[in-house]
Amino acid sequence: MGVSRRYIVLTAVGIILTIALWPLGLYAVMFLFWNILLLGLLVLDAFLTPNADCLKVQRNLDSNLYFKTDNEVLIFVRNTSRHRLHVQVKDELLRYFTILNAPTSQFIEPGRGQEFSYAVLPTKRGSFHSNKVYLRVQGIMGLCVKQTAVNCPANLKVYPNIRDLSKYRLMMQKNRLLPKGEKNIRQYGTGLDFESLRPYVIGDDYRKINWAATARENKLIINQYQIERDQPVYIMLDIGRPMSYMVNGFKKLDYSINAALVLCDIVNQQGDKAGLLVFDSKVQSHISPGQGAQHRNTIMETLYHVEDNRQTANYEGAFRALNERQKRRSLVFIFTDFEILEEAEDLINHIAILKRKHMPVVVFMANENLKAMAGAPDPKKRYDKILKQTAMEFVDERKMILRKLNIMGIPCVESNAENFTVAAVNRYLQYAKR
Repeated sequence: MGVSRRYIVLTAVGIILTIALWPLGLYAVMFLFWNILLLGLLVLDAFLTPNADCLKVQRNLDSNLYFKTDNEVLIFVRNTSRHRLHVQVKDELLRYFTILNAPTSQFIEPGRGQEFSYAVLPTKRGSFHSNKVYLRVQGIMGLCVKQTAVNCPANLKVYPNIRDLSKYRLMMQKNRLLPKGEKNIRQYGTGLDFESLRPYVIGDDYRKINWAATARENKLIINQYQIERDQPVYIMLDIGRPMSYMVNGFKKLDYSINAALVLCDIVNQQGDKAGLLVFDSKVQSHISPGQGAQHRNTIMETLYHVEDNRQTANYEGAFRALNERQKRRSLVFIFTDFEILEEAEDLINHIAILKRKHMPVVVFMANENLKAMAGAPDPKKRYDKILKQTAMEFVDERKMILRKLNIMGIPCVESNAENFTVAAVNRYLQYAKR
């Protein structure tokens, strides 16, 4: 049990009165009288005030919280005593959770309940466990404070921020995702859906000759195909060492997971099927292409607890695993990252395995700090010159990686953290058939 602010104020008043009566020689009488009176009232208040055990606590919250956004937490407290109580609530402080505003203290009528709300910002995905809720009850007379810790266990799951999905759906409906001047890229000859007829040119596959049209036109005519309407779109997510690097306070993996979830939703909105393969030195998770809300929830359940590690990604194993599990030609987005050419060699050397059956697109996150450092004016200090030269070397290495992939016919997407999701979705929309 403790004392309230009112008790401290009354104690201060007693000190002032004691000092005021000092010249009259009555300070000792005032000191004893005031302290005995206050102590008696404090004991009476403690006797009259029910213990905090009379309060019943229940968490009213959606166990699904969302990463990098504010989430409301509600705590319901019921007063089972016969007195009107002034109650303050404080939830257990968890690591990776930032409390944005503490619950305000409120009066609870006898036999009634009251909701206490506050906002929390999770800074990490995953599963967390909260046990206790702390209660402070102010005395009936406002002099004492009784405290207790109530066991109120709850499992909290922090998911990628799917609240962004409605925003991106609206942007897509208003044609604000695809940049101006960029058209959908129709990939002819790679799918099975018939698109149109055109004259034969040297180098065309003779198996696509339309003999009926050839006889009618008296010249060779071939069928032209495009990517299927319900084509599979795979997200391959690298969770190895480079994805653990921090950008604007969050890991590259967190940005990639949010982008992957939004991309899966847009893929479904376009009538295609979204699949997922998570890998590092081996394949960690695989979800076959599918559609619908249940399928999206399955992908979200897989992604919410994915953690980065210090392992080196085995691209050859991941590409062969995808080829074995997905026989139909697919559009494959590979979320990964590198800083130097040596790290990218395994991807460059083995991506041909994937390209034989599928259409890979590699998605990188641009390092804005390195670019800014490399483009800074020539510094005067030797230390700053070394930093700039090192940054320029890293930037050149990244350009070389992109150049090598482009020479191999592998499209690359490079974007800063702020526009990372939009860049990935736009690349998909360029290939999607509306």
